[in-house]
Amino acid sequence: MLYEQIAHNKRNTWIVMILFSLVILVIAYLFASMLDMTIAVIFLVAGITYLTYTYFYAMRHLMTVTHAVQVRQHDNPQLFELVEELCLASGMTIPEIYIIPNREPNAFATGRDPQHASLAVTDGLLKMMNKNEVQGVIGHELSHIRNYDTRVTTISSGLVNLIIKTGLGIVSFSWAMICDNDQGLLGLLIKFLAGFLLMIGGVITLIGIPIAKLLYFAVSRQREYLADAGSVELTREPSGLISALTKLQHMSSPQRSRDMMVNALSFNTPLSSHFIVNLFADHPTLEKRIKRLKNSASI
Repeated sequence: MLYEQIAHNKRNTWIVMILFSLVILVIAYLFASMLDMTIAVIFLVAGITYLTYTYFYAMRHLMTVTHAVQVRQHDNPQLFELVEELCLASGMTIPEIYIIPNREPNAFATGRDPQHASLAVTDGLLKMMNKNEVQGVIGHELSHIRNYDTRVTTISSGLVNLIIKTGLGIVSFSWAMICDNDQGLLGLLIKFLAGFLLMIGGVITLIGIPIAKLLYFAVSRQREYLADAGSVELTREPSGLISALTKLQHMSSPQRSRDMMVNALSFNTPLSSHFIVNLFADHPTLEKRIKRLKNSASI
């Protein structure tokens, strides 16, 4: 059952990532057909450049915005022992370990691959969870690293931001041109061009951005299920993770970060019980995660 769930989640993630690529290609085609092929090429080149920057600097960015502090083994021997034990058991490289000075129980992993990865936990999580529960959470985050989820999340986050910046950027630029006070034939031509650009930006903003966000959140939810299953595989039993998730159920919802990538990578994130709202959620509900873990434990 566990390995079937892992295979199912991996398959769904690849399907969504392919759809993501199609959205980018459709936008490029829109530029090529309505403007010029050169504009489409510029969009693709700029997009690749932006994604490359995001790919290599995401880890530094995340540690900065969360105020994470790197710790050594002598700073927290128990935490290091838990991470080292699970890494040795799975043959993983031990990631850099950070502690976030935050009272809310949370954790996340980041990095472009298992050899360049970091694991961060909050003070609140270490104080609230017992050893078995912390181990379950760490197993979840190490699974994100082992399964290259951190790479998938970084790339998909970059794709969403690229689409958002493109759509809103075109709308803002074209609207500023329309509002310009230039008179005469040149001014009229500029306003005509601006109206044309506004139409393209509107299509990207009203259609492309919602679709991109839906795909992004779908990717994130699938990776969470996969990491939960991976934690069971690493720790050899689901009770610690189930207990940790159950504790979170009885807490008030954590504050949502302004950073989309931080929310997607976090172990504990704000959720709603409303179905429509959860279509735009980067995590499945705690109830669904606990149910899947209990089902896998009963097989």
